[in-house]
Amino acid sequence: MDSKNVTNDNHNPTTAALTSIFSQNVLSAINSSHFQRISSFAQNEYLKAKRTSTEGTLSSDLCDFTFGNPHEMALPTFLSSYHKYVEPLNNDWYAYCTGSNPNTHPSRKIIASKLSKKLAPLSFEYEDVHLVTGNFGGLYTCLSMLLNKDDEVIFSIPSWFCYESMIIRCSATPIEVNININTYDLDINNIENKINDHTKVIIINSPHNPTGKIYSLSTLTSLSNLLLNEYDKRKTKYGNEAQPIWIISDEAYNQIILNGNEFISPASLYPYTFICYTYAKTLLNPGIRLGYVALSNAMPFYYRSLFRLYLHQTMFVNGYMVPDCISQYMIQDIETLSISIDIKKLEKKLKMMLDILLSIGYKIPVQPQGTFYILVLSPLEDDRAFCHLLSEHNVWCLPGFVCAIPGYFRICLTATEDMIEKSQYGFNQAYNRAMSILSSTKDDRQ
Repeated sequence: MDSKNVTNDNHNPTTAALTSIFSQNVLSAINSSHFQRISSFAQNEYLKAKRTSTEGTLSSDLCDFTFGNPHEMALPTFLSSYHKYVEPLNNDWYAYCTGSNPNTHPSRKIIASKLSKKLAPLSFEYEDVHLVTGNFGGLYTCLSMLLNKDDEVIFSIPSWFCYESMIIRCSATPIEVNININTYDLDINNIENKINDHTKVIIINSPHNPTGKIYSLSTLTSLSNLLLNEYDKRKTKYGNEAQPIWIISDEAYNQIILNGNEFISPASLYPYTFICYTYAKTLLNPGIRLGYVALSNAMPFYYRSLFRLYLHQTMFVNGYMVPDCISQYMIQDIETLSISIDIKKLEKKLKMMLDILLSIGYKIPVQPQGTFYILVLSPLEDDRAFCHLLSEHNVWCLPGFVCAIPGYFRICLTATEDMIEKSQYGFNQAYNRAMSILSSTKDDRQ
C-alpha cells in the first residue's frame, strides 16, 4: 500500500461540528425521552446483564421475560410455507413486489376478505390493503404521510416506546395523555382536554402494550363520538378545508385474545381509521418484517382514493418500506391455515405465571385480556432497582419506567413453560429481598 494515500486524521471535531454531521430531525427522534429510556435500558442494563450472566450461567438457567423474542424454534407450518413460496411460479415472482405486481393480489384479497368477515358490517377492498414492513413500517408510513410541522399527535401512556420518536421524526409534536390508572382504560376526558386545532392524529393501541387491556365498546364509542363532534366543529369553522382527526389503530395483538375476551377495532366505530397490523406477534417471528395498513369502506372513497396513491408512494420515499416478496406470498397460507402461536398454550403459561406471582405476594393490578404481557406492581417503588434484584437470580423483566409507567414491571410470556417454572425461585428471592429492604427502611425512619 502506498503510504502517501493513507490518511491519518487525528482531528477531533467539536461537539457542534459533530452534531452537524447528523440530521437534526433524526437526532431529535433519537434523543426523545421514550426512545432514550428503551435505548439506555437495552444497551446499559439488559445487554450488559445478559453478557455478565451468560459468562457464568448455563443458558438453560436464564429466565428471560424482557422482550417478545422467540425462545423456541419457529413454527413448522411457518417454515413449510416459507419453503413453498421460494420456488418461483412466473417471471415476476422476484420482481419489485409492490401493489402493482399481480402476485401480491391474492394475499391482499385474502386480508380484505378476512377483515370484512371479522369486522362486519364493515367491508374492505383489496386496493385499500397495503402490505408494509411490520408495524414499524405501517405506523411510520401513516404518520409520515399525514403529519406536518406544528401538527400534534395524541397517544396514551404507558405506551410502546417508539411512538414519540416517530412523531418527532415527522416534525410533529407528541402529546401524552395518561390512561385512567384506576381502570387502565383510555381517559376520554383527558383526551378531550388535549384536542385543539393542531390535533391531527390519535394513536390507539388495543390490546394494549404493556397492560394487556382491550378497550371496550363503550370506551371506543365515546372516543368516536368525541372525534365526530370535533369534525363537525371544524366543518363549521373551516368549511371545505376541514379535516377529521385520524385514528391510527395499532392492532399488533388483535389476534392474541385471551380467555374468551372480545376485541373491538376503533375502525368499527370511527370511519377515519387506519388499521395497522403485524404478523410478528402471532407468528412469534419479529425478524420477519410483515404487516399491513387497511382502510374500510366506511372511510369516504375520496380519502381512500388519495391514500391508494400517496400511502404507496410514501413507502417508496421512506426507503422502500415494502416486505420481501416471499413474506408477502406467505400471507395466503398464514391467513387461510390460521398459522399462529398456540393461544391455549399461551393461556396456560399466563395461568402458571399468575399462580406463581400471586402465591408469593405480588400484586397484578390488571388481568391481561390480550397480548402476551403481564403488568406487575413492583414491590419497590424503584422498578429498575427491583428488576436488578430479579436479574441477580437470572430472571429478567422490563422495568416499567421504559414504558412510562414507573413502579411496575412487565413480564413477556413468549418465554417457555420451563423458564416460568424455574423463575419461581428468583421471583420469590427478589420479593423477599425487597420486603427486607422496605422493612429496614421503615425501621430507619422510626
